[in-house]
Amino acid sequence: MTKNNNNNQPIDKTEIVWPGKRKEVERVSLPFQVIETINAPRGARQKEMFNNNTPADWKNRLIWGDNLLVMGSLLKEFAGKINLIYIDPPFATGDDFSFTVQIGDGAEITKEPSALEVKAYRDTWGKGMQSYLQMMYDRLVLMKELLADDGSIYVHLDYRVSHYIKMILDEIFGEKSLRNEIIWFYPRGGDADKQFNRKHDSIFWYSKSDNSWIFNWKDTLIPYTEEQLARFKKKDEKGKFYWNVNPRGERVKTYLRKAGIGEYDVWNIGINATELKEIGYPTAKPPKLLERIIKASSNEGDIVADFFSGSGTTVSVAEKLNRKWIGVDLSRFAIQTTRKRLLDMSAKPFKVQNLGKYERHHWAKLNGKYKDYVEFILELYHAERIDGFTYLHGKKAKSFVRVGSVDAPVTLSEIRSALEECQKNKIKKLDILGWEWEMGLHDLIKEEAEKYGVKLGTFQIPREVMELSVADAQKRDVQFFELAYLEVEAKVKDKKATITLKDFIIPNPELLPEQVKGKVKNWSDFIDYWAVDWMFNQHKKWTEEDDTFHNMNQRYRTRKEPKLELSMNYDKYKKSGKYNILVKVVDIFGNDTTKLITIKI
Repeated sequence: MTKNNNNNQPIDKTEIVWPGKRKEVERVSLPFQVIETINAPRGARQKEMFNNNTPADWKNRLIWGDNLLVMGSLLKEFAGKINLIYIDPPFATGDDFSFTVQIGDGAEITKEPSALEVKAYRDTWGKGMQSYLQMMYDRLVLMKELLADDGSIYVHLDYRVSHYIKMILDEIFGEKSLRNEIIWFYPRGGDADKQFNRKHDSIFWYSKSDNSWIFNWKDTLIPYTEEQLARFKKKDEKGKFYWNVNPRGERVKTYLRKAGIGEYDVWNIGINATELKEIGYPTAKPPKLLERIIKASSNEGDIVADFFSGSGTTVSVAEKLNRKWIGVDLSRFAIQTTRKRLLDMSAKPFKVQNLGKYERHHWAKLNGKYKDYVEFILELYHAERIDGFTYLHGKKAKSFVRVGSVDAPVTLSEIRSALEECQKNKIKKLDILGWEWEMGLHDLIKEEAEKYGVKLGTFQIPREVMELSVADAQKRDVQFFELAYLEVEAKVKDKKATITLKDFIIPNPELLPEQVKGKVKNWSDFIDYWAVDWMFNQHKKWTEEDDTFHNMNQRYRTRKEPKLELSMNYDKYKKSGKYNILVKVVDIFGNDTTKLITIKI
């Protein structure tokens, strides 16, 4: 028996081997945090949404995060339960992380990869093909575990990597589980003058089992043309068409399928350039492609998942075809694009999730940073560590610095404690760094700081610092952006509330990308999306966490409708009393800003 000389593992079957190949896949199970629930009324459970025995409180899931950690965390609930997986993983091009961002009523910019996405790209391709193959191997192993026994996976690839990944798929799923290699042909503009035009991708369809899988052949048939129908010589007594003569000239009755001819494994599906421009993703795939796959290999009410969901074509088509769905992506912009696509469709209730504080806790513990976490963040912020204080950790120029917990939001009470310590020691300037912030905190803390005579700066710790070493982060000079300021006006008349955005200020405008500076004409141009929870934390019987933002109304920009409405109304308050209203803004950089106000009805 031959051994793999990289890790001494025995090779007892044909497989692809690369330097450092690992067959043991990390499985980390972390709880999910709900960032937002959308299109679900407060204070009431959902009615049955699908045509099977779906729980009444099921919500589709849009998850922001590393798909390896996300899949490991889904195993506890979904192992052996997902009916169909489609993935369109990166093809080794920079296009995988760039897309168009709308600014104001008409301007656009191309969004470049973030530090987090650059790190993902570098990990995927930094050591050449071997790092890409290991990335795909780990994830495909987990996908097989998530698939139902009669489930299928479709893996979409191009000429750069398809031959390598097919061997990995053969190893993980078995050669007998290959159902088809589908060739997607997409005729479009552009001619090569030194080679044939590259106008196709490969899609490998594997079933989990080699003897049982879903295939709805009737949903894949190509309708007969009038010309084909004219060639049918006869009908039987029931009016059923049949061929009267076979190719050898024998007169036989070969009955035809009423609907049409079975689909081939070469699909000619064009790319609509206008449609892709509206989506804003250069790598987005046509909805017709996903419709064919989802109809063929799943039934209504089944669970469809895409772990490289990008612009959200898979989940939007699954929504349209009455399937349950799970979409996962590393990019916050991808999550935002998908959320808006689903809102355009008036989608069934879904929730936006991440691994949040649990992922950060895992990162800190795994990398030995839990012990020196504060020092690590201070170094990235270019601050020096100081001792002798209870709530203050460092100093940068004339500002003292407090670093928020790795696994909890920054709260008003801890800010007060830090401000009291500043006042006691005659410190006039304080920067607070945090991963998450207590809902509606932004305005309250500015007012609190004034009481203590302290100039307060509140800065977001960017998620990408979890992916970078100190040396890497300092090379890229990771920016800790100050939290934005949101001004909101609330009016109440006859149990009707109106919320109007009045101002949105992004501090430190000198740090904005050059391509953005020249295109922003008004404060509202910074806003891509905003939503309102008209009864935040009001219903204690609600099944989600009490402090989950519940999207009850929203306004957002699209390429078709770039103008943003700045007012929203709500007239469904049934009882008199005080109500908390939480307003959330997502800016063109993908950052959230919230504002909490109280009204009296």
